[in-house]
Amino acid sequence: MRTCTQPTSTVELLAAHLHTAAEHGRRAANSGAVCRHIPALAGVPSTGFAMAVAGVDGSLLHTGDSDHPFSIQSLSKLFALCALLRHDREAWNDVGWDPTTSGYGSVADLERNHGRPTNPFVNSGAIVVTDRLITHSGDAVASTIGLLRNADARAAVDSDIDVARSESSTGHRNSAIAHVLAEHGYLENPIDVVLQQYFSQCAITASVKTLATAALFLADRSGPSAILDEASVRRVNAVLLTSGMYGAAGDIAYRIGLPSKSGIGGGVLAVMPGKGTVCVWSPPLDAVGNSAGGVAAIDEFARLARWSVF
Repeated sequence: MRTCTQPTSTVELLAAHLHTAAEHGRRAANSGAVCRHIPALAGVPSTGFAMAVAGVDGSLLHTGDSDHPFSIQSLSKLFALCALLRHDREAWNDVGWDPTTSGYGSVADLERNHGRPTNPFVNSGAIVVTDRLITHSGDAVASTIGLLRNADARAAVDSDIDVARSESSTGHRNSAIAHVLAEHGYLENPIDVVLQQYFSQCAITASVKTLATAALFLADRSGPSAILDEASVRRVNAVLLTSGMYGAAGDIAYRIGLPSKSGIGGGVLAVMPGKGTVCVWSPPLDAVGNSAGGVAAIDEFARLARWSVF
């Protein structure tokens, strides 16, 4: 475990909270099951666990396999969105910002909205984000990886070709979503190009230390190296709170009170404005598809550290 910057008493207190929360998360992970519908993720050891807390003052606490790059999956949607907002602050008009009671892969929800995604964290919204990033940058995957490396250019961040291929071979619903989007005029680039980039984006690997540090701009709007303007940061955090955890968003807001994002690779990332970020990796998922150990660890840490936006 490594610390820096903060006064010793504060570091020791947060370190104690981190340790307690991590143990709580490890126990809770036993109630979940590793993702099976993406073959390349099915063999990930269920015992893997890592947790990192990054402070706006530059402090970093971590425990477990905190340097281990894991498949970030839908956590990439957050960083892709922020990469797009750097090019176009009005991208919200194309991807929406409302919560939904439908699943993240709902085609029916998309049809009801005449092809306009409900928010950028459901698959349809994330596919549109990828499409617009291709338009603006030429490479959505490279743009997303670039943002993840912003805090540390040497960070081990890459796209796993095997995972991307595995997602492509089983991504029939995402293919259907892309065709509906195209039918309604919401895609600017060829469907096969957008899907290939989308799957490669979801297959990005990074560690909890990298993710927690990379997301700090969402906790510190006035930082000297601000990634986004203040209005965009506020909006991203708001939509994270209402939609980042899909059907469990209301429960997470009630229990934890932090803008949060999950991924079926077992990662969960939460933001405490003005304080910092916390990221956990624990592969077993709960019935909703969120990391059982990750949610439990963040819940316990937020309670002990008194992190909440409410």
